[in-house]
Amino acid sequence: MPEVKNKTKNQPSRLNFRLAPEIKARVARAATIVGQDLTEFAVSTLSRKADEVLEKHDNVLLGSEDYQFFLDALSEEKVSEPSAKSKKAADKYRRGTRKGARVHLAD
Repeated sequence: MPEVKNKTKNQPSRLNFRLAPEIKARVARAATIVGQDLTEFAVSTLSRKADEVLEKHDNVLLGSEDYQFFLDALSEEKVSEPSAKSKKAADKYRRGTRKGARVHLAD
């Protein structure tokens, strides 16, 4: 009987999706133009787009007025108690639940 091997973390995982024929034809044409096969093109394009989205999400750029407002808010002497709504949101965040999603946070 053949031995069943466990998948390791380094093995590629699959992503399956369907495309309209005209989209697939455009993607295949673009892949040919850049000298990649369809899979290489799809992987590199998805990876690049994911990097763009994550970069925009992880970095907040403020204009000079907004930046000054932020600095002023940080340096205010008066510190108020968080609202009940803010406390509830912070509690949900600490528990790792947001809109039905479960995330695991490091302590």
